Amino acid sequence: MSTTQQPQPQAVRGQGKAQSQGMGKLIAAGVIAVLLIILILQNSSESWRVHFFFWWFSLPAWLMLVLVLVVGFLIGFVLSALLRRRKKRELRRRAKNV
Repeated sequence: MSTTQQPQPQAVRGQGKAQSQGMGKLIAAGVIAVLLIILILQNSSESWRVHFFFWWFSLPAWLMLVLVLVVGFLIGFVLSALLRRRKKRELRRRAKNV
């Protein structure tokens, strides 16, 4: 009988670091989500009056918080997409010049 050993798979360098960074972001997002839910629940009985240009309106505090969070998320998402697009364009330019 021959005793040939199968080579053991080598771990790819940096792969564990990327997974741990992704897990850290997921944990941070979960903590932020829990804190925001607590904030919304604690302010569910209050009402806020808002003046925007010449309009006045009154909204429950929880609804205002949700609206501000959604608008902030959308602004961040759009800015992130624009920055990625600019970076991709710059990389294409550099690749053409080389």
